[in-house]
Amino acid sequence: MNQSTIIAELDVASSRVVLGPTLASDLDVTVYAERLPVSHEDSTWFHVTVLAADFGAFEDALESDPTVADSEVFAAYGDRRTYRLTIAPDVPVMTEHVASFGDELLDLRSTDDGWRVRIRTTDRASIRAFLEFCADQDIDCRLARVFEASEPVGEMPVPVERDAFEILAAAFETGYFEVPRETSLAELAEHFGVSESTMSVRLRRALGHVVGSLVSGDASTDSSETV
Repeated sequence: MNQSTIIAELDVASSRVVLGPTLASDLDVTVYAERLPVSHEDSTWFHVTVLAADFGAFEDALESDPTVADSEVFAAYGDRRTYRLTIAPDVPVMTEHVASFGDELLDLRSTDDGWRVRIRTTDRASIRAFLEFCADQDIDCRLARVFEASEPVGEMPVPVERDAFEILAAAFETGYFEVPRETSLAELAEHFGVSESTMSVRLRRALGHVVGSLVSGDASTDSSETV
């Protein structure tokens, strides 16, 4: 018996969740989860990748964030860094609740004041349970949208990082690539809550990655056909 796949997107804003106070501060950062939190004995670790104009300001915010017991730079490359965070005791871990229902966390990334949680499930009751879990924990959670997915989610012919995909998708959907343009770089920057110069750099890097992947793919395809 086939079951429909349901995608739910929820906005979570609370000082009680991990990085909540940091994300609520006025920082020009984008944060997304690299992998689900991992627990061992009394410690829970969480790997996040951060794009920031000022990593010093972000790390200062981390030091004063009560939801983070410890942090270290796990990897650094260009305008982004991956941090390994130790979640403070008694901080509710939302992803554990998602996993307890057998649902799949598709994406977890920052918004202007918290997290956008994207879940794949086959049962709307688990979405209601997640909302109830947040209410019980005094976590402000709002259902942004829910829809049935008719096609595979999270699969792309050209592999791109999630932040790059989101930028390209927003630019395409708002008509940035139309002639003439239907939206401006400044409007895209406002949408993502970053400066116009930062938006320009991120958009060019995302485009460069996709074009580079396609060109390389075409080149390898042509050479294999001539063998």
